[in-house]
Amino acid sequence: MDRRQLVVDRTREIFADRLEDVLDMVRQDRQELRGWEEPAHVRAVLRRRLHEGGNESESSSVAVHENELARRAGEPDRGTQREGIGQLLEAGARGLERLIRRETSLAVEERLGLECVLLLYGRPAILLSQGRLDSVPSFWNILEDQREEVEMVQRGVGRIELLGHPDFDWAGTAMLVNENVLLTTRRTAESFVENREGNWQFRPGITTWMNYRAEHQEMASAGYRIRRVVGVHDSYDLAVLEVEPPQANQDGAPTPLVLAAQPPASLENRPVYMVGYPVRDARRNEPEVISRVCRDVYNVKRVQPGLLRNGFDFREVQLVRHDCGMLGQNSGSPIFDLETHQVLAMHLSGRYLESSTAIPLYALRDDPLLQRAGVTFSTISRQDLDNTTSQLERLARSRYWNEVRDTVANLYRRAFGNVATGPGNGQL
Repeated sequence: MDRRQLVVDRTREIFADRLEDVLDMVRQDRQELRGWEEPAHVRAVLRRRLHEGGNESESSSVAVHENELARRAGEPDRGTQREGIGQLLEAGARGLERLIRRETSLAVEERLGLECVLLLYGRPAILLSQGRLDSVPSFWNILEDQREEVEMVQRGVGRIELLGHPDFDWAGTAMLVNENVLLTTRRTAESFVENREGNWQFRPGITTWMNYRAEHQEMASAGYRIRRVVGVHDSYDLAVLEVEPPQANQDGAPTPLVLAAQPPASLENRPVYMVGYPVRDARRNEPEVISRVCRDVYNVKRVQPGLLRNGFDFREVQLVRHDCGMLGQNSGSPIFDLETHQVLAMHLSGRYLESSTAIPLYALRDDPLLQRAGVTFSTISRQDLDNTTSQLERLARSRYWNEVRDTVANLYRRAFGNVATGPGNGQL
């Protein structure tokens, strides 16, 4: 498909009947960029280390030529950078106006502007810093409304760090699904394990760690040692690893995630979000302008909202499509239901501006490998979760709380595969 037509189709698909609302957002943010500081959600995606020695004597005007526009947008000087982003938003606004008038012909700068609008508003990649979610664009206010839940579950997502590997410092994304069990993709695990006569073992000289805090501006840490390979699935691109359990008393300790035991009532267009580590992939065809403007911080944890698409079968496995994040992804990222915050799927692969593929984990509820590893699935609804939480909150305020605390925690973990929280008490 022609690149311009692909951008037009994706813009109409994502924004649908809200094109005029998005146009108003873009115009307002463009106006704010004329001031001293950019809007909060724009500033969040523009974070970068400013290198000294930049050429500040060059003109701040931005030509409409694609390469020149990209170079100016990534210029270290703050004023020049803001103006470059502003002109991209102006071009995006003109492109939105054409789509509202049902025109399909776009100039080069208008197409680039629309891509910038898609990545800033439609499918953003929101940074996490010190466990906190950065500013969310107003198009995704539903994510802002559930900030606390998102910040809680992201603790169970981390990056597999490698020590002694000849080529890589880290392998990919994994999720904590029990006190000491990780799920990731087989392709990720094959970076540091190998099959020796039917037994999966670590490659000689490589040590692996789970780092749950590989976030923006976060100091590197060793994390938790990955001890062994529990198993690798015969059909699905999935591996199960044993890891050191998290320290329960540590502030912001990793929390085991809840896996959904069944699909949502309506799979198509279900609001979801993915937590993972977008990477720069030179094999993909993103324009340089998008790379430098919207994606200049790589390999750190981000939250990427989107929608589920249709499910389908591929040979003997079930798969599902989604459109969370149109950047270069790292496989193994969990995809959460935005209503229940349960894990619905695990990301496998995707291409820029196109839908991605994931494993629907509820299809593996009775899988022998996951059962043997003690992976817990939950059948609770949002209403069940709210009712249980309110009951726990009332109990936490009673004088009997200390007596039943451990019992309630064990029952809650068995029922929901997670650790409950009470007011003023953090974890149970």
